Amino acid sequence: MCGQYQDASTYFWTLIASLLLWGCSANPSPAPTLTMTLSPQPASTPTAVLTPTSTPLPGPWQIVGVYNADQSIMTAGFLNEQVVATGGVVGQMGYSNDGAQTWLVTDAAADCRYGMDIVSPQVIWACGGATDVRKSVDGGKTWQVLAAFGDARTITNPCHSASFLDENVGWLANSNLFGTTSDGGVTWMMQALPESANKIATIDTYGSGEGYLLDQSGVLFFTNDDGAHWRETSRLDLGDLKMSFSVYQLAAMRFTDSQHGLIIVSPTDKAKSEPVLAFHTSDGGATWTSEVVPVIAGPVYLARDGKLLTVISEVNQLTLLRYEE
Repeated sequence: MCGQYQDASTYFWTLIASLLLWGCSANPSPAPTLTMTLSPQPASTPTAVLTPTSTPLPGPWQIVGVYNADQSIMTAGFLNEQVVATGGVVGQMGYSNDGAQTWLVTDAAADCRYGMDIVSPQVIWACGGATDVRKSVDGGKTWQVLAAFGDARTITNPCHSASFLDENVGWLANSNLFGTTSDGGVTWMMQALPESANKIATIDTYGSGEGYLLDQSGVLFFTNDDGAHWRETSRLDLGDLKMSFSVYQLAAMRFTDSQHGLIIVSPTDKAKSEPVLAFHTSDGGATWTSEVVPVIAGPVYLARDGKLLTVISEVNQLTLLRYEE
């Protein structure tokens, strides 16, 4: 199984053959602190694209398409309706710039990938097990090996959340670690979590030093100094929804500034028909509006503009939705 962290999940039964052949490191070792570039041999593979009906769904979320791929997918996101990246078992990465019709599949030489941020068509960050952090600056063709996120001797969960401003500045988190970089991942500054925080669900930085952290209880925290100090700003009304503990990203968040933001919360990584909720604020979390997103629950990713939501809705299948106000 991927690393020493994986809980039971339907995704992994379909990957068991791959895991028996390659596996993910059970005893993670630190990644090199010096940056190097991996140049794997790419392969272009087709995918099946299912076009939704032309009948609009009720509510603001509309399905753009459903995409089946051959590569392993544990984390995935659309930057726009053309550019999409995926990460999977033992560092298998996928990249498409034609709306997921064909894929460039490469090897990042890493443990399984659970977190990702697509900054631009060229710049992609990926994290996951064994403290392995990777970055591409050429649209997924090659992957740089960066400094380890966390101490391989003590880390207990893989990195599942990433938020970056560019190829140099950004944040990473797993369920109980938070760190920042300003030098492209050559070093990480690890910061304490908010004192009252539960396990981290997701993170988002929108400006230099500023951003939010959401815990698995729906409590939102704000920082303006890269996590050196936190203050609680809000609590989401999750109702009966409970985020299960998972190595996958079950919440996604994008703020354009300190006041305007969108949070997506999924209850499970097991592709079940359970409510996925969207929360909107225009006053820094003082008030929220919410709605149910019409999609099968699974790991989630929000594009940088907050308009496109990617959900891993079945094994190696992506559902893309667009928010239409």
